[in-house]
Amino acid sequence: MTEGGPSRTALTAALMRAVHTRLDRPRLIDDSWGDRLVSAAEKAALYVRILEGADPEAKARFERLGSQQAVIDAALRAHDTYGGVVIRSRSAEDALERAVARGVRQYVVVGAGFDSFIVRQPVFARDVDIYEIDHPASQAMKRQRLDECAVAVPPNVHFVPADLSRESLSSVLARCGFSGSLPAFFSWLGVTIYLPREANLTTLRGVATSSAPGSEVVFTYTDQRVLDGGRSAKLEKMRADRAAQGEPWLSGFDPTTLASELGGLGLALLEDLGSAELKERYCAGRTDGLSPGRIGHIARARVGSA
Repeated sequence: MTEGGPSRTALTAALMRAVHTRLDRPRLIDDSWGDRLVSAAEKAALYVRILEGADPEAKARFERLGSQQAVIDAALRAHDTYGGVVIRSRSAEDALERAVARGVRQYVVVGAGFDSFIVRQPVFARDVDIYEIDHPASQAMKRQRLDECAVAVPPNVHFVPADLSRESLSSVLARCGFSGSLPAFFSWLGVTIYLPREANLTTLRGVATSSAPGSEVVFTYTDQRVLDGGRSAKLEKMRADRAAQGEPWLSGFDPTTLASELGGLGLALLEDLGSAELKERYCAGRTDGLSPGRIGHIARARVGSA
């Protein structure tokens, strides 16, 4: 991300969730907020990037669609990460709902970006304290956009500006009213690939050391083996595009060693869902082509023993 504003990936993810809400059936999530929170100027810039990055055949196809909105919708739905963005939100919120049913009343969104859960809270979350931890520039931009939309942020929401590259998660949680003696649920979506390995381990260790036994974390990651070698030309282009935007891919995890790594941090791996498992759980019977992608995983771990 740039120092003065939110990351392009955060903006694009918000738009992807909105496109899914408008166009895909059945919906996995109901989240149209990206259409409101992403500015007209940002949408226009995305439209230009889409046309500039398209090959001649794709560009001609886009231009025949006749509108900026139609081009953006088509390009985002065709992007390799589209299904994964939608599915990770649904998966995390499913796990959160189960945690709340067990009595959890603290929800920590790490690297919240333009996630809109705070303003579309389902009934089950109304009594939950929600802590949004994000880079100060991104969080300030998000709050500004909410103000511009005349959105009243619910009283159970706590905005926590923090640069986790300079301050540990443990330190952040200690200063924001979070209770380390009560169980909590953490979501950390779409972030780990953009951080160095040690930063990812430090954040997960912070979850384990700062929250009560029984707390859970859901996080996404990319298979390190894919990042290390054997990448397709399409994947290489995605990697180059991210680097050009100032958000290079830095690290992943190895699914074969994830459980032992988490164990060393004080976390017990409960499930690790790869492409096949996610497709079976969330995409079975669909006819719209929604797919979780090929290289992303969604892991869920618990503080203490399983």
